[in-house]
Amino acid sequence: MQYETLVGISDKVFVSPRDVEQMLFILRTGSRKQIELQRKLGLPSSAMRILPVELSDLITREGDRFSLRDDAQAAIDELQSRRASIDAQVENRLSHATEELKLLEQSRERSYRNFDQFRAMPESTVAKVRLMYQHGDLESRDIFLMGDNDLVSVAAGFTGVPKRISVLDVDKKLLELLRELNKQHSLNIETVLYNAKNSVPSNLKSQYSVAVTDPPYTPEGVSLFVSRCLEAIGRRNGVVYLSYGYSPRAAERALPIQAALTQMGLVLEEVRHDFSRYYAAQSIGSSSSLYVCRMTPRAKPLVNGDFVGDIYTRTRHKR
Repeated sequence: MQYETLVGISDKVFVSPRDVEQMLFILRTGSRKQIELQRKLGLPSSAMRILPVELSDLITREGDRFSLRDDAQAAIDELQSRRASIDAQVENRLSHATEELKLLEQSRERSYRNFDQFRAMPESTVAKVRLMYQHGDLESRDIFLMGDNDLVSVAAGFTGVPKRISVLDVDKKLLELLRELNKQHSLNIETVLYNAKNSVPSNLKSQYSVAVTDPPYTPEGVSLFVSRCLEAIGRRNGVVYLSYGYSPRAAERALPIQAALTQMGLVLEEVRHDFSRYYAAQSIGSSSSLYVCRMTPRAKPLVNGDFVGDIYTRTRHKR
């Protein structure tokens, strides 16, 4: 079975492809009761009812027991061998990406403060891409980046596993840099000069399954950037990786952000505090948290069409 096929089935059932893949690997060693699989993988009963139908050429279910079909053993062996190979490849390439980003940092111009740009350290950028990979949100995925001063697209491109990587940014110099890096390393990155105050170009709407953004840290900035991410995803089972930082001495600033995410029909699947470290942004401890936001059937942008108003911290409060 092709991994991309597994991704399609997983999205249809609303579970991670890595969990489905792991279930097949477990069954390779022998049949299991449903409760055993659920305890190991955390899959809901509704998914366990659907998966045997979607994977009928690989597994069978008799009562509460799941088994691998006799003629599916070779296919799962191949899938497991492939996973071990891809895991090693991705980790090796991410190590290379870390070193490349460190070298690149030495020659990059200072971030443009008027765009609320604070660059994350290379280790943080790579850690984000690694997490996406582990969650099944990188390989064979169409990835939308709403801004990319941290060069997440570059680290993702080095892995060689995303299907598509698109970066939309208002910073012309950043886009020039990305195009040059794409030319040098064949990273499969496409760039679009874009102001988030405008609606996402029609040819990019509902084309992606994963979005990544580190927006201006204001309620307006977060709501606008995440809204554009939702426009680009346009599906029930999409996910947004959102970076947001605040000072522990002003934790109340996170409340309207959380409220906006709820209004947009996003559930916080995971929050990793102090995930990213920055070269500057001392007022928030030079760090931000990573919010893994899963779309629900109620997901919808808060901002539709063009936006008028301030979104940057320079006009509201000092970071």
